[in-house]
Amino acid sequence: MGIIEGFFGPQWSLKARESFPSFLAKHGGTFYIYAPKQDSQLRRKWREEWDKSYLSELIHLKKIFIEFGIKFGVGLSPFGLGTELSYEDEKLLTQKMAVLSDIGIDILGLFFDDMPTSDQLADVQMKSLSVIRRSFSGKIIFCPSYYSPDPILDKVFGPRPQDYLQVIGEKIPGDVSIAWTGPKVISPELPLDHLLESGTILKRRPFIWENIFANDGPKNCKYLKLKYFTGRSEEILPSIEAMGFNLMNQPELSKILFLSSKLVLIDGLSPIEAFDRALTLLSSQEFKKFILFHRELLCIQGLDQIGEDLRKSLVLELKTFKDPAAQEVVDWLEEKYVVGSDCLTD
Repeated sequence: MGIIEGFFGPQWSLKARESFPSFLAKHGGTFYIYAPKQDSQLRRKWREEWDKSYLSELIHLKKIFIEFGIKFGVGLSPFGLGTELSYEDEKLLTQKMAVLSDIGIDILGLFFDDMPTSDQLADVQMKSLSVIRRSFSGKIIFCPSYYSPDPILDKVFGPRPQDYLQVIGEKIPGDVSIAWTGPKVISPELPLDHLLESGTILKRRPFIWENIFANDGPKNCKYLKLKYFTGRSEEILPSIEAMGFNLMNQPELSKILFLSSKLVLIDGLSPIEAFDRALTLLSSQEFKKFILFHRELLCIQGLDQIGEDLRKSLVLELKTFKDPAAQEVVDWLEEKYVVGSDCLTD
């Protein structure tokens, strides 16, 4: 289990990221992949040279994660490689791999999610992967453009090329992981039969990109996804390679969700019991009571259903708590986590 910071909208701060190595080491996490969609250096501007301050931050993060025994990765989404891989782009990919290898990252995410499609998609992506494998010797996680059978992907990005996933599964070397979100982009359940069928298509156990708590779209940002970790159980573990949680835009609240998920999958607690235990371990008693009392309002009714008077009352109460997560709820109530239309699958 680990974390993929792979959402749209407001990124986690450096201070928040610095708090995750010790958290993951204490609570059963093994990896962290830095890949926020808002970081254009990893996505639309990936061809541009990274400046010293950007590299220094990546080096700093790598250092603190490795100090706690947590593997650190970076997710590169080479936007614009849908129809061809030019000689110049091949050189740029090679150069980026040299830089990331010098930093010493443990994991490279090659993420082609949420990009325009073309009939040449699989061929270009396989060529890109081949270039990267010649230049990077660490672990690679490949996210295909169609990472679920969910028809929303075809609706937004165009029909998937014929036999796209079959080609991906057959041509990607066995030591490369393939990311998969399940039956849906945000899957209510991860049924065992679906995972087994997906493993057959992908020719390996899928690496689950877990979006159950994601709230990074123009609609989803109106909710704090303080969900119970349902629709998953320990029985699926032999059928998946690993699970990377793409969490909420709120890092402290996300820690509660990560821990509750671990308590379900690894420790066998019920989803409700796990959520309660995670709140107890990570929150003050006062803040825990607040979350349990208002969970349905925050998670199900959402921001648009909270009137101005109630909003002011909630903010006043939250400001009496010392929990960092309480400030995140305040900021959410004050609409500081609004996400635009970049997240097209919302």
